[in-house]
Amino acid sequence: MALRPKSKLKSGSKKKWSISPRVNNIFTKEFGLTVGKSVKPLGILAGITIFLYLCSSIFSYRNASRKQYLPEHGYYMNEMPAKSSLIFPPIEHMPVLRELGIGGLYNTRTDLEGNKGYVLKPEDKPLTDEEKKKTTDQVLLVKKSFLDHGKWVYKKETPSPEIVIVTLIDFELSELETVFNVVQNRVDYAQKQKYAVYIRWIQEFVPMLQRQNLRTDYEYAKPLIMRAAMHAFPKAKYLFFLDHESLIMNLDISLQQNLLDPKTLEIALLKNTPVVAESNIRTYNHFQVKNTKMIIPQSPQGFLDMSAFVVSNDLYGKAFLEFLMDKLYTTYDWESFSAGVGHLLQWHPHILGKTALVHQKLLAAPVNPNPPSEEEGNNSDKELDPYYYTEGDLVVSLKGCRLKGTCTQDLRTFYEKVRIH
Repeated sequence: MALRPKSKLKSGSKKKWSISPRVNNIFTKEFGLTVGKSVKPLGILAGITIFLYLCSSIFSYRNASRKQYLPEHGYYMNEMPAKSSLIFPPIEHMPVLRELGIGGLYNTRTDLEGNKGYVLKPEDKPLTDEEKKKTTDQVLLVKKSFLDHGKWVYKKETPSPEIVIVTLIDFELSELETVFNVVQNRVDYAQKQKYAVYIRWIQEFVPMLQRQNLRTDYEYAKPLIMRAAMHAFPKAKYLFFLDHESLIMNLDISLQQNLLDPKTLEIALLKNTPVVAESNIRTYNHFQVKNTKMIIPQSPQGFLDMSAFVVSNDLYGKAFLEFLMDKLYTTYDWESFSAGVGHLLQWHPHILGKTALVHQKLLAAPVNPNPPSEEEGNNSDKELDPYYYTEGDLVVSLKGCRLKGTCTQDLRTFYEKVRIH
């Protein structure tokens, strides 16, 4: 025998659903609806669903406004606040670092394909002052100083330098005197113009380079240090990269006076000029100076000179640098780093519209390979050289001195001239 539940309803009758006055008031108040005493079940469920949806939307909006996100960090998760805007490594550590070599500074890891590479530890914690006092191993202190140097950040509201001078130095190929002169040159200029300095060993970026070979990948470390400088100085407006084979010769001229001032930049612009030599794509004739986000010098032969360039510390500057850091870019077999930058400008018109190409002499004046004789140099009627370095220029570029083996002597000669003035 089948059992049936008891019911007070007679067979064939339909149950009528009644709604309480309280629920009726809610629907009338919230939705402007009047619910009768006899409502179908689906209608009630639909009304309750809409009511709950509106309530959840209100609460979710309030909760979203109270969301807390993880703090931004650079290449390292544990950072150290810098008291000074002059950030550079201890130069006196050079002999120990050279003795340790890159292999003694980093751990190595072998992947599944058998490729061995240096590893960067983003979660690595810096030594505390107490730990430094207790440590008697001087080599360990030098190693930790090297590994912790990239953790310095300057985020003070005041004083907040408007421009950061960025330079890479090398403890393996450069002489101690050369590195000292380059660092002191940047510090002297920054102190005089109230700028910031961000100098790091190029060996700090080896684990991040695609081939981890400084002889072939040195140029690709430039966007890496510039991006790190952006994070280290979030309040700065511009970052000025200057190669270690260059010296600032005129400490009295600010970068604003020499280039960033709109009137000066307008005169320095190379308009309707091939982006690179023999290119059909030219710089815009109607380029708006106010839109400038990147400034790159171009040689008279039409080549981009990436030994010195300026990038704004904003969305466009970050996009420009992160494109140059992308694996698709770094793994491509470009003829040179500058050729890759030229490709970016030619095939991305929006970035080209934010990039000012200027005369090379303004940011990286090269040394004349055939300097005039003393008689010609003393001739008062001789005009200033429009292409090569002459006294009064902001920067002298000794690019190529390493191939000639003259970097130490050349930098010493020009550094003495800066000191005399």
